[in-house]
Amino acid sequence: MNRRWIRRTAAMCAAGALTLGLGGCAGAAGGGGAAGSGKELTYWSMWKEGEPQQKALSAAIEDFTAETGIKVKVQWQGRDVLKKLQPTLRGVPAADLIDRNLPQVKSMMVSTNSAADLWDVLKEPIPGESGKTVGDVVPEKYLELGKADGKQVVLPYAVVAGGLWYDGKSFPALGRKSPKNWDAFRATLDAEKEAGRAPLALDADIPDYSAYWYSNFVVAAKGPGSFHRAAADKTGKLWKEPAYVKAAERVSSLAKGGYFADGYDASKFPAIQQKWATGKAGFLLMGSWIAGETKPYAKSGFDFKMLPFPTDGAPGAGTPVEATTFGWVVPSKAKQGEAARKFVAFLYSKQQMQAYADEAQGIVAREDITVAPAMADAAKSLKENTPYHTFDGVDMDFAEWWTKTFHPLHTRLVTGKISAQDFSDQLAAQSADHWKRTG
Repeated sequence: MNRRWIRRTAAMCAAGALTLGLGGCAGAAGGGGAAGSGKELTYWSMWKEGEPQQKALSAAIEDFTAETGIKVKVQWQGRDVLKKLQPTLRGVPAADLIDRNLPQVKSMMVSTNSAADLWDVLKEPIPGESGKTVGDVVPEKYLELGKADGKQVVLPYAVVAGGLWYDGKSFPALGRKSPKNWDAFRATLDAEKEAGRAPLALDADIPDYSAYWYSNFVVAAKGPGSFHRAAADKTGKLWKEPAYVKAAERVSSLAKGGYFADGYDASKFPAIQQKWATGKAGFLLMGSWIAGETKPYAKSGFDFKMLPFPTDGAPGAGTPVEATTFGWVVPSKAKQGEAARKFVAFLYSKQQMQAYADEAQGIVAREDITVAPAMADAAKSLKENTPYHTFDGVDMDFAEWWTKTFHPLHTRLVTGKISAQDFSDQLAAQSADHWKRTG
């Protein structure tokens, strides 16, 4: 989309809205810091120079300054942005605005009460869209993925959906009719095996990538919150209940049944992912970033498609879909909190969200935006179904248990080195020991 066109059309009505409609932004964000001039702000971004997201946001910053006169001093810090910001949070923060996803914000900012509650930004008008507020255009289900301790600490602008990715040209029938449950999908995998092709891709040296399998099987059977409840069980007994054992059995059957591509348990990332993108494996359980990540080496004409993970009739409305959001965060002591909030409201306009989606080739938190063809299935899945925290929120709420107890055991399960029953028994026992040590 032409950025000059955006500036020209939005400027006619946006500047007044930003000047008058956002005048009462003081509230929670930046409320604890010294009053700023409102004429500039400092933004530290999780994106790096040259990334599509950086290019999109850089153009948006140019538009914002042109229309409001507010300068944005931006530093493209990369994924460690919160680690770099953290030492400054007790005083006047080095940045008035950052962007990240909830797990990092929760562990580094919520625990120290240094993330502002942005609930009142939802009431702010969208520049150039008469009668619409931020809260009107961002669905509640995405807002939930940015809440912690009852506060809206992350306002999402980008959404990542998890699911089973495949080449639509290799499986045209799936585009017409999705499998209703795991058994129906398993039939597709069996057909691949019988044809001498690898049904599944997995780089098992990445523990989180392996963990997608067990966590999805649990949620598919018992619904969102079920994996989290078991992780929180200090007795460890829940892991030995039938549904959890069945999830382990399904992972084990994939490992021992030869469903994963050869070398998955010994190669180094991204070797197996590359096999998948070049047509040497059928399906990859992954987040929607995978289309952009593998596009440079995907086979010619690869048609990126995604299936939601098949359920067993999990309770609740819609199929559960693993998701995470990346969004805006304002430190509670930000000096230029009001200017930061004006910038956030500006970026939720339809023109800006469309421009971001076009450049980044991703999914945004407004559902009235046209996404790239590679994101069509993922966006549809998010819109029609029930998003829930990736790994059911276990990785962010029980980080030590996740990395020290679950990861080692599950890696052994998914690589066929331990039986489902032994995995369940050991997970129960080691979880109980973990909670005895840590409380």
